[in-house]
Amino acid sequence: MDLSKAKNITFFLLCFNFGTLACFAQGIMAPKDAPRFVYPTSLSLAYGMGNIYTGFDTQPNGNLSFEIQQILAYQFNRFFFTGIGAGLDFWFYNKKVSTFIPIFANATVKFMNRKTSPFIFTNFGYGFKWQMEKKSEDLVFYGTRAGIHFQTGIGLNLKLSEKLSILFSVYYKMQQSAAQFRESDLLFPETNNQLFHFIGIKIGLLY
Repeated sequence: MDLSKAKNITFFLLCFNFGTLACFAQGIMAPKDAPRFVYPTSLSLAYGMGNIYTGFDTQPNGNLSFEIQQILAYQFNRFFFTGIGAGLDFWFYNKKVSTFIPIFANATVKFMNRKTSPFIFTNFGYGFKWQMEKKSEDLVFYGTRAGIHFQTGIGLNLKLSEKLSILFSVYYKMQQSAAQFRESDLLFPETNNQLFHFIGIKIGLLY
């Protein structure tokens, strides 16, 4: 995918989702809903989509992402909460591991006050680099730089009690990063900045 087109698509999704979340939240504020802090915790698994330019050629994005997230949010009513979150995002590819620490703002809207209700969410922030395992014989490394982090998805909220829910969702994720490559062990590495796209599933608890 062309980098400028991918950036435009990501910006459109970000504006659309935050706009939808804000408008919907303003329309459903109700005095009877007691505000409180909530703590969504989730595990997710995502697979890379699109292509990555390695410096030699273009290859499918075969990264497998496993992410742990914790959010501290303020629930204004039974339908809307927003807050800040952090996570650990591990990328696995060809026996290599690259790790990010996403720090982000979250906004989530639930559409119905029922035991089972659909919801949408958006996360936007920055993915910091933590570590990356390298082997001297490897010539290509994915996820070598920090960058913008974005997620958006849709799911189901299964309410177990007034203060505990299970969350299931499917989502799209974008991480701005780079692919680092070198033609041989004798050369200094070069870096291609680009966007890495993922689609995945997430399960979590809201308490």
